[in-house]
Amino acid sequence: MRMVVAAIVVGGLVGGGAASWQVRAQSAAPPASTSATPQSYTFPSGAGLLFFYVKPDRAADFETVIKRLGEVLSTSQDPLRQQQATSWRMFRSVESHSDRIYVFMFDPAVAGADYDPVKILNDALPAEVQDLYAKLKGAIVKVERMGLDRLK
Repeated sequence: MRMVVAAIVVGGLVGGGAASWQVRAQSAAPPASTSATPQSYTFPSGAGLLFFYVKPDRAADFETVIKRLGEVLSTSQDPLRQQQATSWRMFRSVESHSDRIYVFMFDPAVAGADYDPVKILNDALPAEVQDLYAKLKGAIVKVERMGLDRLK
């Protein structure tokens, strides 16, 4: 049996990566392809992870935004968001690193659902999203995405 694990960098929120998140947060159009790309926050393989590397001195800002994201997911009336919320887990690393590491786990991931936190916040909280985005942009060093296949 062969196992392949790949991490795809999703444009860290430094320099060009930040702009790509801002543009995607404002765009309501779904991606043209159904397969995951390096800029995609979908997980067609059925499960996935997002790794957020956060500046230690900005962890409180990141956690403020993530708390708001959790509130949006838990109170949403949208059936898709409700389905996402049931299998979306958020973790903080307890290991010592130069950056704080947060992991979002989606198992199972909802087929075709977009797990982009900024897009979800934009859809639910358009009046707050610019402030929340500014906190994220200032806190995040980079984001990595990993789609997963379940082993039997």
